[in-house]
Amino acid sequence: MNILAIGAHPDDVEFLCAGTLLKYRSQGHKIFIALTTSGNQGSNGHDSREQIAAIREAEQLEAAKFFDAEVRFLRFDDELLIDSQEVRRAVLNAMRWANPDVIFTNPPWDPSPDHAETGKVVGKMMLSLPGKNLPADEPPIYKKVSLFYWDIPGAIDFQPEVYVDISYFLEKKLEAVSKHQSQVEWMAHYTDDDFLEYCTTLARIRGIQAACKYAEGFRAFRIHGYPPNYKLLP
Repeated sequence: MNILAIGAHPDDVEFLCAGTLLKYRSQGHKIFIALTTSGNQGSNGHDSREQIAAIREAEQLEAAKFFDAEVRFLRFDDELLIDSQEVRRAVLNAMRWANPDVIFTNPPWDPSPDHAETGKVVGKMMLSLPGKNLPADEPPIYKKVSLFYWDIPGAIDFQPEVYVDISYFLEKKLEAVSKHQSQVEWMAHYTDDDFLEYCTTLARIRGIQAACKYAEGFRAFRIHGYPPNYKLLP
């Protein structure tokens, strides 16, 4: 299968979905990653947004090696993502580019504006996947794609309905997260938290709920024509 993870920022995918992607990769599936922004506001330690974006994109490419993933950067501005024809076209192109069987993305009710907007646009584009007359640069796809929303940082207002046991993959997940060194440093300044400990704690909370050591939790997107297929989860 082809598995696509669409995040708002570099580190979203690794922080909230890496264990699941590692599990898919261990089973021989192909991983794709797309990012709506390059996180070009996500640091006070650099002089320009362009410099931040270049650093964070390089970090994302290093992290993606853990999944042998192909990466697509859409490069909209961090903290300024809004629903527009341009954003919809870029997201639809990314979805078609991956030709996915399963998509993971941010939940539309995430309190982070970029997270929420990313999740909203991905959901809105699901019915456009097979439309040949939609403004797009990638050809239509006709398979029945399942879309799942990953967790919200801090587990804020997110109750999973399905879990993936990532106990075997937690160490590798943390290694992938640690490749986002600029974000690890930024989060230590921004929240006074150790980012890797924060990541482990969330996985442990979901593991307790799922009756395993560590887990990642998800909720399914539902719309007529695209019912979620839970059997596709690893």
